[in-house]
Amino acid sequence: MIAMQCPVCSTRAAEVGLLCEECRDDLSSPLRITPEQVQSRSRQPTKAVLIDYWGRSHRLDPITAIGRSAEEPTDEGLILVLEASASRKHAVLRQAAGGSWTIEDLESSNGTFIGDEPISTVVPLVSGNRLVFGDVGFYFVANLEAEQPVSVDPLAATTIRSQDRLRLSDVVAPPTNDFDEAERTDAGLPMRNVRLSEPTGGGGGLVEVDGQQVQLTTTQFEFVVVLINRMIEESHQPDLVRGFVRSSELIADLSWDARDPSENHVKQLVRRVRRVLDKAKLGQLIESRHRFGYRLRAMPKILPHTKLP
Repeated sequence: MIAMQCPVCSTRAAEVGLLCEECRDDLSSPLRITPEQVQSRSRQPTKAVLIDYWGRSHRLDPITAIGRSAEEPTDEGLILVLEASASRKHAVLRQAAGGSWTIEDLESSNGTFIGDEPISTVVPLVSGNRLVFGDVGFYFVANLEAEQPVSVDPLAATTIRSQDRLRLSDVVAPPTNDFDEAERTDAGLPMRNVRLSEPTGGGGGLVEVDGQQVQLTTTQFEFVVVLINRMIEESHQPDLVRGFVRSSELIADLSWDARDPSENHVKQLVRRVRRVLDKAKLGQLIESRHRFGYRLRAMPKILPHTKLP
């Protein structure tokens, strides 16, 4: 069976619902909401859709309202975003007679964005546009024929409300030095046995996860080691925020071939490491979250270190 192609980038296979992992990562936000907080109603569905963080498609009517409040039944489509950053009447998408689409912000409190740019007038849409309503992002796809059932990742069903962001210390577990096989994390961060092996003269190294080895370059190896160390250092933190390393730290601390490494170099590095891990059938061990950075999607239990000749 041929894997479905991501309708946003049209270059990679869909991995999370309709989305490839990289396009899905671009919808990540410090604000995490449950799938139930995004709902849709379509009365005259077109071929256009909005695709949410979980890779689900929401069919658009020729006129589709976006907002936090369900008004009296009308002939218009509706996508409910039940989150405080979305206004009751936030935005509206319209299809013109020729089939093109526009979006209009309805003087929302927290703005409507195409990519990272706020809009203040009626703006035409292009298939693949990333739309953000307040803090909640979607992709606009103008013509989606094929769809598939989406199994929602239980890790995604965690909500940080805006008023909770400054109260994470209320749920921080007390620090502990105990780090053994009995330790467990709360929301799907499994314990993985990890062994790091590197030649004494440098030149990269081997990362072994649950007995499966992968060979990495120097920068890739350093990257994985940084993620492992951060996850161990923050083992006392709540699982929602544990172990993240910002791009700025990686740019400063890793050995780069480029003279002036940038965010794009970090993204390229992450993509390459993910591909290596995927080929080794180790799963999606590297998680990225917008404005948080990158982390290991597991709690590592370090096995004895081995020096290679």
